Amino acid sequence: MNVEVFALCDYAHDERGKLTVVGAFDALMLNDFPAVHPLLCIALRLRFQIYELGSHQIALTLKDEDGQTAANPLRAGIEVNGIGRDSACANLALRLFNLRWEREGRWHFLLEIDGHEKAQLPLYVYRSPQA
Repeated sequence: MNVEVFALCDYAHDERGKLTVVGAFDALMLNDFPAVHPLLCIALRLRFQIYELGSHQIALTLKDEDGQTAANPLRAGIEVNGIGRDSACANLALRLFNLRWEREGRWHFLLEIDGHEKAQLPLYVYRSPQA
């Protein structure tokens, strides 16, 4: 299995196997704390080889800079099919609404597939210099 896309963005959508990603970023600039960010999307595209086809479990966990879990993990099951091909892709477009940030800092999303860590994605949360 290979992680082809793992991005934080303003908008993500999967339409019949075509992943749309708009406005990729790694930092949020917020005016004050605590703050609520209205929408954060995660785009994920995974490529599986023919011998990996079938059911897989995905978990995304938000952790703070000390490695502590900051929210309940997001979990999903996917079914990967690739009849007649040597590999197949699975896309996920997740929308997270109204995430609350209590302070500045560095967080990361930890991606696990079938219980194994596959990637980390940093997210830096800062106070806007104009605030």
